[in-house]
Formats: sequence, C-alpha cells, structure tokens
Amino acid sequence: MEENGETLDLYIRKMEDQELKGLLLKLKNELRKQDASWDGVRTILGTLYRKNSGVFSEVAPLIIK
Repeated sequence: MEENGETLDLYIRKMEDQELKGLLLKLKNELRKQDASWDGVRTILGTLYRKNSGVFSEVAPLIIK
C-alpha cells in the first residue's frame, strides 16, 4: 500500500477498518506529543502488530520517514 509520497495521515484516511483506524490515530497522536514516550509508542505498535501484522509492516516505514 505504500506509494510515492504516502504519509501516515493519508494511510489513516484510506483505512476502512474502524478498529485499526482508531489505533493508527492513537499512534499518530502519541508520536506528535511534545513529550512522546517510547513506552507509549511501543505499546500501540505492539497492539497494532497483534491485530494486523500486515498493516504494521506498511505503517512502520511511514513512521520512520
């Protein structure tokens, strides 16, 4: 699903599964916090991986861009 210029925001907008979309929004909000903690991000990423490892694999490169 990764395309040229794809961002986390665009990926979230395209997501149709509401449960996964909620997790991705939670992740985005955590990453944008001034005092974002690795523990919070790690917890959300772990949950995302358990729910859908394919989505996790698509999102990971978007996070590290």
